[in-house]
Amino acid sequence: MTHPTDTRSTPTMNHQELVTIREHYDTTSTADDMKNGIWDTEVDPDPMVTTSLRLPKSLLDWVREQAGVEHTKPTALIRRWIEQRRDDDSLAAGTTARIERLEQAVFHKAG
Repeated sequence: MTHPTDTRSTPTMNHQELVTIREHYDTTSTADDMKNGIWDTEVDPDPMVTTSLRLPKSLLDWVREQAGVEHTKPTALIRRWIEQRRDDDSLAAGTTARIERLEQAVFHKAG
């Protein structure tokens, strides 16, 4: 049954159907049904979270243009840019550490 003002074709329940279902589960145990169930116990070690970001309209418009060029969503593009920056910083930190070790080895041997 669909609600008369609902323009979508998604079926909805009327009040009596909801009452009937509630009464059924208020008086019925589902323990036997759950005995053979398979519980999903895996947890994503790095789940996605949502944050809010305030940007000037002109900047967001530019991001949307860039995303359109790349046929992706603006949020996906922003995330990719942040991830690239993180990876570049990690690479740069690794390179800096290697240069420092090389300099230490060269100057320590020379001195």
